[in-house]
Amino acid sequence: MATIRPIGDRILIKQHKPQETYGSTGIYIPESSQEKDDRGTVVAIGDEVKGIYEGEVVLFNQFIQPVKVHHMDEEHILLKQQDIWAIQDV
Repeated sequence: MATIRPIGDRILIKQHKPQETYGSTGIYIPESSQEKDDRGTVVAIGDEVKGIYEGEVVLFNQFIQPVKVHHMDEEHILLKQQDIWAIQDV
């Protein structure tokens, strides 16, 4: 089981899954038609990251090319802090 510890201004994020059904109707949305979710939960941060903490839900630029990595046997993405647009309050 590989663990990832970001360095510098990088952030490890567990990207939220896109919605697979349409509202409460239960109608299935094919993967090719699902919108990429631009939210995720911060799993780990590099030592130069300021103002973002582990466990927070962040919104990020969905048009970047994130680095996909396997952390704890799950797919995660690595982003630079500049690619984070906002922190979502829960």
